[in-house]
Parts: sequence; structure tokens; C-alpha cells
Amino acid sequence: MSGYIDRLGDLSWLGEHYVDQGWFIVGESPEPDVSSPAELAWERAKRLLIESDWSVLPDVPMTSGDRALWIEYRRALREIRLQAGFPENIQWPKAPE
Repeated sequence: MSGYIDRLGDLSWLGEHYVDQGWFIVGESPEPDVSSPAELAWERAKRLLIESDWSVLPDVPMTSGDRALWIEYRRALREIRLQAGFPENIQWPKAPE
């Protein structure tokens, strides 16, 4: 057993695809390492997209009208960088209720 414990630390015993993969906590996103207003705005848009991923799953029970609203909201988030005032003056889309 001691041989296994020694090898668990570096994961090299699993093969080259698993070496130095690191660990992460599911459900938590790391703090963005950004400094410019454009990067901060895009990080916020990506976070909002992640939070709304559930809305486009095929087994979510909702009307086609509600689904269209969510699709439009997510499209607006993806195109946030195309706004004329980006990043100083952003018109953030409102999530459907």
C-alpha cells in the first residue's frame, strides 16, 4: 500500500495525459486575472452565460416563446463586445424571468 500512496501525489502513474493536470472545485469559477475594463466586462458576460446554460438544455420544460427569450438574452451577452460604447458604456441585457 505504501507504494501506491507515494505515487498518488504526482499522478504520473496514470500516464502522460494525467500528469500536472491540477485540481479544481466543481461549481466555482476562479477569480478572473484581468485588469482592463474590456476584460472585466467580458468576464461578467461569460459568467452570465454560464449561469444561463441551463436555459438551453433540451429537457428544460418551457414554452417556445420563453426559450426564444433566453436564446436572445444569450445572443446579446455573446455580442456585448460589439456594442458601440463597449466597454465604458454597456447596455447589459436583462435575463428573462
